[in-house]
Amino acid sequence: MKKTAVIFDMDGLMFDTQSIYDNAYDDIARAQYGFEVPPEMHLALMGSSGEDIVRAAARFLPEEVDARKFIRQSFDRVAELVKTKLPARPGLDVILPYLEEKGYRLGIASGSERRVVDNNLQSSGLGHYFAASLCGDEVVHSKPDPESYLRVAAMIGKKPAECFVLEDSPNGILSAYRAGCAPIMIPNDVQPDQATRDMCAGVFSSLNEVVDALESGQLS
Repeated sequence: MKKTAVIFDMDGLMFDTQSIYDNAYDDIARAQYGFEVPPEMHLALMGSSGEDIVRAAARFLPEEVDARKFIRQSFDRVAELVKTKLPARPGLDVILPYLEEKGYRLGIASGSERRVVDNNLQSSGLGHYFAASLCGDEVVHSKPDPESYLRVAAMIGKKPAECFVLEDSPNGILSAYRAGCAPIMIPNDVQPDQATRDMCAGVFSSLNEVVDALESGQLS
């Protein structure tokens, strides 16, 4: 089916914010609780939200640390940090006007909270490109569950099969694939294994390369 829409992840895909989340987890762990966050915890929390991220955090936190409180404190820290630091990933300033010119319908499916997503769109001045957005605190099941992408597709008036999805994480790719969309991966911190690659319509090093692939007909 011809693709007429593109749904974007946000953290790590539009903006290079994964390091901001990791720094927030580290800051709260050290300052409030006196422990170091293991690398495995950073990986487990990537792409998760809602109750899923609370459960994931609980697997790594010391027994005396309340996981829900830790995540809340960390997200409060992220909300502060992104007000002054919001680096866009290469090609974001190219792909959005390109897709708008070509008539694609655009949406966002983010694992971040609504307040963070709205702040990012306002700070970057990019909100006008998107017809709808859905955030991590607005879903029942976070990625890799397909809920986010199924709902955003409906919100922008498209069938999942009409939608490309741009993602940087394996969890996001699996979510989009399960929803029936066509996932495209632009890896950031985590490179795809073969199983993830097999789910993708394409794997590219930058958003600029996605534009080239669309323009050449490699993606259609």
